[in-house]
Amino acid sequence: MSKELHSERFRKVSTRYPRRVAQAYGGDMSRALADTDKQVAAKVAAWERSQGLEPRNWTAIGIDERGEAFGW
Repeated sequence: MSKELHSERFRKVSTRYPRRVAQAYGGDMSRALADTDKQVAAKVAAWERSQGLEPRNWTAIGIDERGEAFGW
């Protein structure tokens, strides 16, 4: 059940965000669900940096995925 809630909540940001959240939380979906959106975003950015990645703007990625930047 927590996997479904995890996917539902974080897919609102981006279709790929739930996977990144799961990576950042080491698969602890319950903990990710308990944290605020702001806490999750900070954890994801810190995890990305720890992996040598440039932190991504997941909100902007989601907007692009949904075509909202173009008014579709």
